[in-house]
Amino acid sequence: MLANIIDGSSIPSFVINKQHRVTHWNTAIEALSGIEREEVIGTDKQWRAFYTEKRPVMADLIVDGAHVNEIKAYYPSRYKKSHLIDGAYEAEDFFLDLGKNGKWLHFTASPIRDNKEEIIGAIETLEDITERKRAEEALHESEKSFRALFEGAYDAIWVHDLEGNIQTANKAAAELSGYPLEELLMMNVKSFLGDESLNLAREVGRRLTQHRYVDTPSELRLIRKDGSEAICMVSTNLITSDGEPEGFQNIARDVTQEKRMQENLRYYLQEITKAQEEERKRIARELHDDTAQVLGSLSRQLDNFVRKRHGLAPNEVLFLKDLQAQLNRGVQSVHRFVQDLRPSLLDDLGLIPALRSLVKDLQEYEGIGTSLKVVGGEKRFSPEFESLLFRIVQEALSNIRRHAQASEAQVVIEFAGDKVRVTISDNGRGFELSGGVDDLPRSGKLGLAGMQERARLLGGTFEVKSTPDKGTTLIVEIPR
Repeated sequence: MLANIIDGSSIPSFVINKQHRVTHWNTAIEALSGIEREEVIGTDKQWRAFYTEKRPVMADLIVDGAHVNEIKAYYPSRYKKSHLIDGAYEAEDFFLDLGKNGKWLHFTASPIRDNKEEIIGAIETLEDITERKRAEEALHESEKSFRALFEGAYDAIWVHDLEGNIQTANKAAAELSGYPLEELLMMNVKSFLGDESLNLAREVGRRLTQHRYVDTPSELRLIRKDGSEAICMVSTNLITSDGEPEGFQNIARDVTQEKRMQENLRYYLQEITKAQEEERKRIARELHDDTAQVLGSLSRQLDNFVRKRHGLAPNEVLFLKDLQAQLNRGVQSVHRFVQDLRPSLLDDLGLIPALRSLVKDLQEYEGIGTSLKVVGGEKRFSPEFESLLFRIVQEALSNIRRHAQASEAQVVIEFAGDKVRVTISDNGRGFELSGGVDDLPRSGKLGLAGMQERARLLGGTFEVKSTPDKGTTLIVEIPR
């Protein structure tokens, strides 16, 4: 019965008696070792399956009742007592001569006792764990590689649990925060995140645990140990175990200097824009108060001269009338130029009336069917806001007039929620946009580049959609 049980098992097994001779050698161990049972049954050559020279296997040590120190001598650091069977031991070892490239085996040797509890033999079972071991080694190597990448990463990386307690961090995180790594590992993220950034981080974590979309990276402001502030772009990923959230991994890049440079550049651009507008105002005022007045005065003097001089020949009268008409056209041109430089409507009545005037002029003077549609309640904004937005629309309509060869154009302004959206479209010839809006200056689209910069000064976005022969649409979105 014992022979049938052992031989019918798919687990490689063999049995030895008190004299260390093999009494059972099943089919599974034949396949594992390549040694048939006829070669070993009745002999003490069970070692041949594992070693090139004779030495005790685990079953031999069990039969001899070997002391734990003797077992340790043969299987140093790779053995342990079985917690299931009294007197049994188990171990793992690599056997170079098994198979083509050797095999890792997990084996357990248990004593066989008679009714007097005397050891009369031992049974040893084996399990091929080569694939598991190789997977463990691969995982170990992967972990080593990851650890090297983690430690040497330029970006700051830290992992914290669901309560914000930091569990691990790299050197870059310590340098970014200003805290020694040992101190950082005992901290909570609340220690170096301001209230606004902490609320944003919590919202990101909440959305991640709910498997909702998160727009990353997020801009967070970290408070360093010395009290200074670091502006970081932080990407956060959820860490799970068996499908349950355990914590978050954060990768942060310090963009403080870049942000400061952008803020300085934006400040300089704002100052330049203000200076330009002031200069436009000055020139417009001088043209209105000086040049236009002189031309108007000359026109009135010519009119008085013609009416008071009755002896003029008809051709002389026609000449003077034509001269007066040219002066009047010059006055009108100066007025239009003044309006382009700085429309008084913009200062007096605000953005929408000034835009209505722009649209009306494009339709009257250029013959382009143009409309203005306002969605939502009209509101006044700061002079800088209205001036920049007016210039964007003005430049767009100017491009339509000069380049688009369009018969229709439309301006739509939407006041909705916390933003203003302006859409300028035409049915003109359009163009091929290559490289995206950031390449506008290099592609020679300086007018569009100027509109984009003005939108950025307002903290907004600028989008261009154009297809050859199908027109162009410009979309500007600006927070209010």
